[in-house]
Amino acid sequence: MAGAPPGLDMIAPRRLRGLIVALGIAQIVSWGPLFYAIAVLWPAIAGELGLSKAFVFGIVSLSLFVNGVMAPAVGRFIDRRGGRVVMASGSVLAAVAMALLAGAAGPVQYVIGWVLGGAAMSMTLYDPAFATISQHSGAGHRRALTAITLFGGFASTVFWPLTAELQAMLGWRGVFAVYALLQLLVCLPLHALVIPSRNRHGGNADHGPQAARPAPGVASSTPEPRVPGHDEALWREPAIASSTRWMFRLLALSFALVAFNMSSVAMHLLAMLQARGLSLTDAVVVGSVIGPMQVAGRLVDIVLADRVSPLGLGRFAMVTMVLAMLLFVVLPAGLGTGVVFAALYGAGMGLQTIVKGLSVAELFGRERYGLWLGRLGRWVFTMHAAAPFAFAGLLASGVGYERAAWALLAVAVAATLCFSGALRLAPKRRAH
Repeated sequence: MAGAPPGLDMIAPRRLRGLIVALGIAQIVSWGPLFYAIAVLWPAIAGELGLSKAFVFGIVSLSLFVNGVMAPAVGRFIDRRGGRVVMASGSVLAAVAMALLAGAAGPVQYVIGWVLGGAAMSMTLYDPAFATISQHSGAGHRRALTAITLFGGFASTVFWPLTAELQAMLGWRGVFAVYALLQLLVCLPLHALVIPSRNRHGGNADHGPQAARPAPGVASSTPEPRVPGHDEALWREPAIASSTRWMFRLLALSFALVAFNMSSVAMHLLAMLQARGLSLTDAVVVGSVIGPMQVAGRLVDIVLADRVSPLGLGRFAMVTMVLAMLLFVVLPAGLGTGVVFAALYGAGMGLQTIVKGLSVAELFGRERYGLWLGRLGRWVFTMHAAAPFAFAGLLASGVGYERAAWALLAVAVAATLCFSGALRLAPKRRAH
């Protein structure tokens, strides 16, 4: 296509399948140590280092905040040079972070370890993987993105029991040391050897630059400014209409509110269920349903990909989240109703991960996909980091778990309204 902007470098289907598998495996091995392991290790860490639970998890929240702060810069770099250097460097940084945590003698080194871990998150987790696969998957972008999230959905399933077993054998320091080696022996080779290299102009270094038609949606009718080294001009450029800026803000607010909901439920679900009369055993059963249903929800996208648009999938995911929270607050407490809630909530949350990546591509195109996704990530991870403290503050103010659950329902409704508002602005952008 003559005159199309460069930046999307399609690769052969067989090589694409290998890239999807490599990124998927790396997602499991990245999410596990950087996000899930602390849920198992924190009592031992707090006990040995003399730290409070609030401090241990507060620093993990700081790492999520660092992730959000770095996300736009990481996205811009991937847009320019591809994901190989970023994701491989992230694996090395994750190994350094794990090594620092393994040797932490006090709070200072513990904090430094998690700050570096947050930087590693911004370079190795879903958003950089989505930006990377977007450059090489062409029309198969949606299925490729969904396949990567299917792998990532098993991170907790693999790493919670693995962490527990390793801790029993090696102690928490040994666990972090093993996970440092995993970053170097598994993630680094996958990122460095399987991700295609790109030249500084956005072409595949092996196959040369290939022009690609922008993804269907808003960006297809509005040429984006080409200012080398100044991607922030994309946001200030007069060609980017005010309606587009508001579309992005509403979309970002929507996913930030989703992140608030997810983070709050992850931290407080068992307590909320027990406050409604469930035993701890039943509460754990309910909570255990969410993970598998996240994977099931992502499988739904594979089945319906040819019949439901990405934005239609987004509406469905938002409504599913609202329905789940509504059932939680209005139905009588019990194991059965809890499982129904968890099934709906898990499916909705599993789809949200896909929808975030697909919505950005659909509404803003894929030439500067990393930049837009990084901007969105700044909102999402900042809210994700703040949510446990904000929700805990709500409870500390005297609001019980019952009313707090109503607040989460309100957050889900607000997220849905913001998402719908963003979609309403999309046709106005097409007109420019």
